[in-house]
Amino acid sequence: MVDYTPGDLTLTVRAGTPLSEIERITGEHGQWLPLDPYGDPDGTIGATIATASSGPLATAFGTPRDLLLGIEFVTGRGEVIRAGGKVVKNVAGFDLSRLLTGSWGTLGVITEATVRLYGRPRADRTLAVRLPRNQADPSDFLARLDAAPIAPFALEVVSASIARALGLGDQPACLIRLGGNSAAVDFQLITLSRLARTDEVESRVWDSLRALEADADFVIRLSGLPASV
Repeated sequence: MVDYTPGDLTLTVRAGTPLSEIERITGEHGQWLPLDPYGDPDGTIGATIATASSGPLATAFGTPRDLLLGIEFVTGRGEVIRAGGKVVKNVAGFDLSRLLTGSWGTLGVITEATVRLYGRPRADRTLAVRLPRNQADPSDFLARLDAAPIAPFALEVVSASIARALGLGDQPACLIRLGGNSAAVDFQLITLSRLARTDEVESRVWDSLRALEADADFVIRLSGLPASV
């Protein structure tokens, strides 16, 4: 850790710092970095930024480029370059930080990063909605969910095989993570209960979901605009 100012919700760390270590450090001050890329929780912040990896929490908090405030990297000529800053409001110069995000090390080797943090929510609850086995297309339920006054931290539709691996039964399921103050979460829980039958599950299900592909031989990601999914 290079610099941590809890009052400013900013953290500067070396690129090799594991995400699990960042979670431990910020958790002591009731804060967190909502980056949960798929894979091992001990993956580093540098690798996460270099590959622009994100997970379910990107639904509400964005991808690494949205949480990155500043960066230090070394070019192929051995030059040490600093970009961005250590404050949330920063508009100076070219946005090299976002340029480096997702560049896979082709523009430089990341050595340090400054990220913005969030306060941990007072309430953080996860619900599972079991989808019918014969409903291959859950678009009807998702359309009703999209129209409802709900702003989830994360929302993932998983197949029957993944649901079994997560201990959610033999049906496809929709995992929904709600967070915020207690009143807001309670209101969303009531709204969800009117749309479908819900079961509350342990929040560690998200860690299990992220770790599913850790031993995979290969992973394929298809990206597109939400409106076209």
